Amino acid sequence: MKKQEQSNRKDLILLSALKVMSEKGYYGSTMDDIVAESKMSKGAIYHYYKSKKEVYLGVIESLESKYTVVFAKINKQDNSAKTLKKLFTTVSHQLEKDPTFFKSFSTFWSISRHDKDFRNAIQNMYNRFQKFIELIIIEGIDNKEFKKLDPKISALSLILNLEGIFWFTLFESKDIDAETYIDQISDHILNAYMLKEGK
Repeated sequence: MKKQEQSNRKDLILLSALKVMSEKGYYGSTMDDIVAESKMSKGAIYHYYKSKKEVYLGVIESLESKYTVVFAKINKQDNSAKTLKKLFTTVSHQLEKDPTFFKSFSTFWSISRHDKDFRNAIQNMYNRFQKFIELIIIEGIDNKEFKKLDPKISALSLILNLEGIFWFTLFESKDIDAETYIDQISDHILNAYMLKEGK
């Protein structure tokens, strides 16, 4: 079987698993559910993944790979402030386009409390994302765009604010939408980071 065909099959399995988990949760889903959703044979799925746990760890890896590509495009802005603003707007657009990704994280967080492998996978992904943001902030400091901030604390603060969008995947609000939240919170953060003229 050609590598591209194998990759397509794995993508189908992981997308099917993500959909199943968004509907039934991790503990409520089975390999049979993933088989039914993917319309592949059970043998074909077990050829790639030996257990439900392996499938969902594969989902985390796949999501990270997908968003690594997205973030690489974000990092091509003119300056650090624009890069961070683009990060927020991209997250907003992704949430509107496909909230499944964001919904899955509340489930993965829950699993990681009880499973070391999931905890390590989520932790590694977060560490890389935090480092990505740290480097943007460091560049902004070096270019005299940003104040002399602690990059690690600033990156963590930004991530915690970004995580506020997960609330919108769990609850509906008549008073504010995710796009408005992200737009305002990103402006507040950038205003706090920016180096004022003459300082």
